[in-house]
Amino acid sequence: MSKAKNTLILVFLVLAAIVLSALVGTLTKDIGFLKWLTWGESIGFDLGRLDLAIIDLSFSFHMQVNVLQVLFIAAALLLYKKVR
Repeated sequence: MSKAKNTLILVFLVLAAIVLSALVGTLTKDIGFLKWLTWGESIGFDLGRLDLAIIDLSFSFHMQVNVLQVLFIAAALLLYKKVR
């Protein structure tokens, strides 16, 4: 397979893992013994804010990671290794 095709497959698998983990997380957040799967932390930083009365522009990056996302992305990487 070509390098571009491999990269496209990897990106698709990782994005699919993120979407599926969000879906499963939403479905399991109210189930007591599966609540730990949605535990996570938010990381990020704020670079600044520009408020011009009409436009409010802020520069920041925030990302929330939970257990399900880590598990699904790991599974996607293993699947990629098998597919490649």
